[in-house]
Amino acid sequence: MDLVEHARAEADSSVQRDALPPVSAANRYGSIDVVLKVVERCNLACPYCYFFFADDDSFKRHPPTIPSRTIDALLAYLHDAIDNHGIQMVKIGLHGGEPLMMKKPAFRAMCARFRDELGPKCRLMITMQTNGVLIDEEWIDIFAELRIRIGVSVDGPKHIHNLTRITKKGRGTYDETRRGWELLRAAVDQGRITDPGMLCVVNPAYSGQEAFDHIIGELRSSAVNFLLPDITHDSPEATEAFIAGCGRFMIEVYNAWAASDGKATVRFIYEAVGPMTNDDSCRSIATGKYDPMGLIVVSSDGEISPDDVLRGIDARFRDTGVSLFQHGVIDTLSHPLWQELAQAQARPHASCTECLWFNACRGGSPQHRYSKERGFDNPSVYCEELKRYHRYVASSLVSSGYDGTEIERRLDTRWVHSPVMLQYTEADRQRV
Repeated sequence: MDLVEHARAEADSSVQRDALPPVSAANRYGSIDVVLKVVERCNLACPYCYFFFADDDSFKRHPPTIPSRTIDALLAYLHDAIDNHGIQMVKIGLHGGEPLMMKKPAFRAMCARFRDELGPKCRLMITMQTNGVLIDEEWIDIFAELRIRIGVSVDGPKHIHNLTRITKKGRGTYDETRRGWELLRAAVDQGRITDPGMLCVVNPAYSGQEAFDHIIGELRSSAVNFLLPDITHDSPEATEAFIAGCGRFMIEVYNAWAASDGKATVRFIYEAVGPMTNDDSCRSIATGKYDPMGLIVVSSDGEISPDDVLRGIDARFRDTGVSLFQHGVIDTLSHPLWQELAQAQARPHASCTECLWFNACRGGSPQHRYSKERGFDNPSVYCEELKRYHRYVASSLVSSGYDGTEIERRLDTRWVHSPVMLQYTEADRQRV
């Protein structure tokens, strides 16, 4: 049965039939993303936090707050990437722990240096992910002055948020986060800052529709992503019921989004709808999703690692031996760990390459593919639910008037992306 027949067979009253919003074409840049751990402590104790409650305790040996020498080294590293390796866009994401635990004068001075030194040489974006608890008017002034884009972590309505986003004494923090969020919204209404986004971790015991309605309706967020819990094939949570609950949650969010006429950007939805409805989006996702070669995580001591979600699954992803003080961008991306991740992304599990949804799914995120026995040579622990979700989206699109034959063509195409993230020679490769 082809996609069109399959979609029509599955379409029923539960699938949204309203016309869905168009998906804009994706753009690609020669870019590098830096996740910068400016504070390696937190004022909350969220039990699912991969940074503090996985098997990674490296934060204990790192400076609580990033020192000036690490900032100096990062700037030198990025100057080299821009001047010598064709980087045109730098995205610096300020993370923690909780980045707003950094003293305001030091935070302002750091971000001002980024703007002053890198801004004239590249397209620079500074973002920050926060729990929102410490936001006040002085912080808003800093965000506005230095054009910092803000993301706030909110896990849904108060009764859900307060289950997981808690203080060290177990007290829920919804009211404090909501207060910080409303300060951000007021600054948006005044034209001082751009719209903040939200991150919400999927809770399979609760309703995706309820979470969406609260975040988009009551909190007025214009952009949100819902993150699947960071589990591997070895995690005790990886039960059939848990995984099925996550899949149900995703479909409930999709239905709520479609019913809202797509008035908010939901990243995991656009990563499914885009490849099915737009050639450029499909090419971008199919050739670049989960690409590790444009991402580094910098600890407060200058240590460099791949995606920090991986640090808790195996010690080698945190004890890399790569540092801002000894290595440049070519050394980093030539390192065996980045090469291993690139190979895992380029060569997914055998079952994935024959799957209709591969161009949209790309085999799932690396941490969800991992097991101690087989490394990354697995389908996602969420594989069956990801198939169900993508099948549901395709059915919804066909029912809404999209051409199923074109959807199938995009998903069947083996796209090639010609631009290279960084240009370097074989001699460069041999330096590590």
